[in-house]
Amino acid sequence: MSNPYEQSEFQQSHQPYPAAQPYAQAPPLPSSNAGWAVVAIIFFWPVAIPAFNHALKVHPLWMMGDVQGAQYSSNRAAFFGKLSLGIFFVLIVLYFAFIALIVANSF
Repeated sequence: MSNPYEQSEFQQSHQPYPAAQPYAQAPPLPSSNAGWAVVAIIFFWPVAIPAFNHALKVHPLWMMGDVQGAQYSSNRAAFFGKLSLGIFFVLIVLYFAFIALIVANSF
């Protein structure tokens, strides 16, 4: 009589277990670039709305696993902050050019 706990020849396949896959770490959380959003408020506030919108979406997108979306939002927040700084400097240059034009024509 055979032992009921013995494995049959069909169950005794000697195939090795699949190799363990190395643990893949999640990429680090990108910077929210909230500082650039604050710069946008100070120098040209209409651009601060999309800057803060993108800066505040970085963490939730990363937590949902959308690493590319989080990186995109981070880059866009920085873009809008830098854009506001650029617009500010262009407006300052135009302001001084306007003042110089008025002074030159006043004599």
